[in-house]
Amino acid sequence: MTALAVTCDGGRAALEGVLDIRTVSQARQALAKLDFGVIDLAKLEALDTTGALFLRDLRAKPTEITGVRADHQALLDFIGSLDAKPLPKPRAIPRWRELVIALGKGAEASWHEAHDVVSFLGWAATATLKALVRPRYLSLASISRQVAETGINALPIIGLLAVMISIVIAYQAVVQLRPYGGEEFTVNLVAVSVLREMGVLITAIMVAGRTGSAFTAELGVMKAREEVAALQVMGMDPMEMLVVPRLIGLVITLPLLTFFADVMGLVGGAAISRFLLDIWPAQYLERVHGAVDTHDLLVGLVKAPVFAVVIAIVGCMHGLRVTGSAESVGRETTRAVVKSIFLVIILDALFSIFFERIGW
Repeated sequence: MTALAVTCDGGRAALEGVLDIRTVSQARQALAKLDFGVIDLAKLEALDTTGALFLRDLRAKPTEITGVRADHQALLDFIGSLDAKPLPKPRAIPRWRELVIALGKGAEASWHEAHDVVSFLGWAATATLKALVRPRYLSLASISRQVAETGINALPIIGLLAVMISIVIAYQAVVQLRPYGGEEFTVNLVAVSVLREMGVLITAIMVAGRTGSAFTAELGVMKAREEVAALQVMGMDPMEMLVVPRLIGLVITLPLLTFFADVMGLVGGAAISRFLLDIWPAQYLERVHGAVDTHDLLVGLVKAPVFAVVIAIVGCMHGLRVTGSAESVGRETTRAVVKSIFLVIILDALFSIFFERIGW
């Protein structure tokens, strides 16, 4: 336990104990209350660079320093010989220039992120094609486990969300259309919205938050424990062992979850239509059949595999980026979820434009 004692007799102060980075603030506070012209260091046991800097500043006041030990004197002489000029103030940067620099850095970071995603997608596609062409490289047990975890276990939350979303859409449609006498078009609005957009979009966002984060966390912990490096040492390809089963499993499950969400969304629309519009289920089904066609169902199902690829690639890529600490796992998991949801929404907008162009 380091300790420092400061005493004063007349105009002579004495330091006893250890003067280092941990006690220099105590010495500064104690000496500030005293009136002295001489400091005695005869009983000073230890001195470090921070303490020597403090004594050099005192000597410049001026203050006489006596009783310095030989080893302490060498340190004081060395510190005294250093150039003590203050560092120059950094040049102020105009606000407009800071904005331009920030935009440039953001654009560069976005470019590198896009390059990394495309590169990782290429590696994963190569490994997946290799596994499909040569089934001995395909781990069916791992794929079935991913299907169970990403698909079957997600059915309750996906179903509940789809029902709630369809109820919200139907309720808001009734409120807006009733003043104009068009509340019967609520069924059309719910059916088209759920099948074309909301079913697949809500499912993809939920899967990105639930499954994409799990992919990143699992692979991140494996990377932190050097299990990925162990696979490479044993001659196994981490892409083939860890990424391909997750990618294939999610590509299988997300379209199925989307179809389940579509069904549950229509069920929710039927429930709210019964209570708000007094439309019985048989009438509801008849109106749904007249409002939508096969294209409306296919639009949502076609998007699902693309969203699955994006979510799996981003989740696995960020998991393999983990550097070894718990903080890194949390940071990469957050980035993976945010990036997955962002890309899903961007792709959904592009799909909407594309399907409108081809007349779907």
